[in-house]
Amino acid sequence: MAKSKLTPMMQQYLRIKAQHQDVILFFQLGDFYETFFEDAELTARELDIALTKRDDAPMAGVPVKRVTFYVNQLLKKGYKVAICEQLQDPDEAKGLVERDVVRIITPGTVLEEELLERGLNNYIAAIYPEGERCGVAYADISTGEFRATELNNDALKNELLRIRPAELILPTGVTLEGLCGEGLRIALSYVEPFRFHTKGLLEHFGILSLDGLGLSELAGRSAAGLLSYITETQKESLAHLRPPKCYELSRQMGLDPFTQRNLEILEELRGSGTSATLFSVLNHTVTGMGERLLRQWLLAPLVDRVEIERRLDAVEFFLIHSIERQTVRQIVERIYDLERLAGRLGAGRITPRDLLSLRQSLERLPELNDLLTQWAGAEGFPEKLRGFAQELHALALDELRALLRRAIRDDAPLELKEGNIITEGFSQELDELKAQQRIYKRKIVELEARERERTGIQTLKVGFNTVFGYYIEVSKAAAKRVPPEYHRKQTLANAERFITPELKEYEEKILSAEERSKRLEYELFCGVRDEAAKKIFEIQQLGRIVAELDLLAALAEVAHRLHYTRPRFTDKHEIFIAEGRHPIVETLLPSGAFVPNDLVFREGEYLIVLTGPNMSGKSVYLRQVALICLLAQIGSFVPAREATLPIVDRIFARVGASDMLAAGYSTFMVEMLETANILNNATERSLIILDEMGRGTSTFDGVSIAWAVAEHLATKIRAKTLFATHYHELTKLAERVPGIKNCHVQVKEYGNQVIFLHKVADGATEGSYGVHVARMAGLPQEITRKADEILQRILQNNPLDAMGELRRRDPRFVKQLAIFAAEEHPVVKELKKIDINALTPLEALELVAQLKRKIESR
Repeated sequence: MAKSKLTPMMQQYLRIKAQHQDVILFFQLGDFYETFFEDAELTARELDIALTKRDDAPMAGVPVKRVTFYVNQLLKKGYKVAICEQLQDPDEAKGLVERDVVRIITPGTVLEEELLERGLNNYIAAIYPEGERCGVAYADISTGEFRATELNNDALKNELLRIRPAELILPTGVTLEGLCGEGLRIALSYVEPFRFHTKGLLEHFGILSLDGLGLSELAGRSAAGLLSYITETQKESLAHLRPPKCYELSRQMGLDPFTQRNLEILEELRGSGTSATLFSVLNHTVTGMGERLLRQWLLAPLVDRVEIERRLDAVEFFLIHSIERQTVRQIVERIYDLERLAGRLGAGRITPRDLLSLRQSLERLPELNDLLTQWAGAEGFPEKLRGFAQELHALALDELRALLRRAIRDDAPLELKEGNIITEGFSQELDELKAQQRIYKRKIVELEARERERTGIQTLKVGFNTVFGYYIEVSKAAAKRVPPEYHRKQTLANAERFITPELKEYEEKILSAEERSKRLEYELFCGVRDEAAKKIFEIQQLGRIVAELDLLAALAEVAHRLHYTRPRFTDKHEIFIAEGRHPIVETLLPSGAFVPNDLVFREGEYLIVLTGPNMSGKSVYLRQVALICLLAQIGSFVPAREATLPIVDRIFARVGASDMLAAGYSTFMVEMLETANILNNATERSLIILDEMGRGTSTFDGVSIAWAVAEHLATKIRAKTLFATHYHELTKLAERVPGIKNCHVQVKEYGNQVIFLHKVADGATEGSYGVHVARMAGLPQEITRKADEILQRILQNNPLDAMGELRRRDPRFVKQLAIFAAEEHPVVKELKKIDINALTPLEALELVAQLKRKIESR
């Protein structure tokens, strides 16, 4: 369609669309947001809505009232949406209504409560690479959290998997695959490299240099690029976005993605449908802020012993003082999500209902403050809780709380345009306008009664609708009896509607007062909102305190319910756990059914070779040790009767391969990749658990690699390592390599039956129980009987004779084994068919060349 033939409105649309070509433009037309041309076709397809036409242009629209729902559907599919609003009332516009984009919503810049998960941060991140290092910054604009760091490129992928951003910002020309390789699925956005200059960042936060933020140059550049993108999409600076806080990976326990998955910290290893994770066990928080903080703590355990002990002191206080614990939990449960309320306040998108929620939350503050102040005088009151008491006392929020109490009604609406926001008595002018409305509405009621009596029409009534305003309605039969001053306004099937000069006067008075009161309420609301915005950082500080109180009390609740104990830390390189339990598995079993186990791992002992049959509990034992160490370092009590632990810098858990198998890697390749990661990154302060290394290759290869890895870990790295294996040959390591010892999972034999005791003891296991496990799994008796016979002969050190005799006794044995035999190579098949005597020397050379090409092509 030629541009000259387009209406002014469509020309306006195209002008705005030209400035936002990489997003879907939602263009407001009255009560709908419309899309046109390619956007309309895409929107109709993705949202499954009708595709229509306007002036021959494809068009698809969604109601303004439902826009959040439809935007969410597009965000989930990776699209960005620009919201173009009408900036003036169409009734007051002279000519074309003014419109402009007020915001671009992307996967990482969501503020709407209904689009966010209560207990999940919605991070947006940015990377600025330079050589072998890069800056990484991430923020949650719904809460104001903003962090940045500098790291080596080889640590980038793991850090992104820890942060889990909904969107990632890169300089144009940089690819995520080039930085991290494949395997990351993140919505990407690109900005020009000059947008990563730190000048804008420093000006925004009023700081002269990056030193004022504690950031390196690369960290500062990544933060600058992220801030630039956020400001561009939100069309304004966000007052609640805090200055970027520098963090260092060395100050937290390292947990690579393999370990996070294998320990089932946030997600199950296999989809059993039970949602049994470490997070689910610990999540007794009562606020969204506490739930989000728990996720953060689990993915970044502390390595600072002093701070760990401060957390443990607070948990212990709440555990011992059960009444105080329940009181705190009851108070914070009634506090709304202050972090996200502050986010919407800072972005200028707070609603009347949000201000009511803020008021109700602040009304809990004196109660919480009094409680902590009262406890602060008690002997042994934890330093961390004492600090909270001091911070709460210093928060200057009394005036804001009083203002909100005076200003905001208890039934404040969700939407600003609904009115009835401001409390009676807050504004004399508003009260007078409201009173005027009530007076004239009462006059209308009196008019109805008077007219009914005057006309004698008992069915006469006064009504109102938004199209025709106020009217007098009578039935068709009674219409002939109305007085001459009644002017017909509308004819219905069974009634007539009229207006009178008196009713018209009252209507004008009411509507005028309503319009003026709505405008005044809007002004008053904005004034209250602006006053609240001055206290954004205090509100955020209160939110942080509430989140920590919630989480610390929740950890105490878990310790109380599940009988956890406080861990002790040692500077020695040793681990002692008495009656340790797996925190996840024990919750899936009947009470008391889990079999606890000890671990004695002395200084000078670096590797335990753990043997035992399948299903005996080796994997559970390994994981429970790692989880106990992790729990201790987030400041939680642990599932054990007693635990003395070192501070661990990293945990490595190599126990599964399912995710990478799905990506096309072989079992053995996955094992080797994960093992290489451990050997290249572990230190003597690390904890390593390895389960059944070498399963994916031949027995001899598997034993050889497992032996070499175990020996290297014990003699070179000297990290505390638990090494579960089905290779009994590895038990010989304890005799040859200092620092290695054997443990096994006990079983009890009764004839042909085996009972798994799930108890770990010193020494190597005495036998193999694979056939017993096969029998328990329900394999046919013929198979298990024959397997047992083969096993006995192999154990007599005559494997070849045993196989030969079995072949002679039962020819079917050859066929049964053939199921597992490797397929013969095609080249071997061809060689068997060749008649060498029939070939000339030249033909023989040509044939060899052909066979060589076939081998190379496989």
